Amino acid sequence: MERQQNIENILSSFDNIQRANARPFMYTRVMARFQKEENNVWSRVSAFVARPIVALVTLVVVISINYLIIKSDDAAQNNNSITTTSTFNSVTDILQSDNFISAVNNYESTP
Repeated sequence: MERQQNIENILSSFDNIQRANARPFMYTRVMARFQKEENNVWSRVSAFVARPIVALVTLVVVISINYLIIKSDDAAQNNNSITTTSTFNSVTDILQSDNFISAVNNYESTP
């Protein structure tokens, strides 16, 4: 019974509801505030950056710079490996030379 009374009270509270009315010239005030903020420097910068073409150009520039950095690192590593390999080959050529082996054998055979 008490529960039913609570439900009745809640439903009857909706009987006298009226539409809310805005203060006079509210729309004009809101629109004037929007236009005033639009002249701000940061709003113009954010509007420029928010354009799709700016985002696309920025993405292309970042990917291009990344590609160039990776390509230069690969070229530097290839130059290092080529230098190391060519130095190593020349040392092994000297050590495996017949003249070097003959010289070592002659040195060991002399008392």
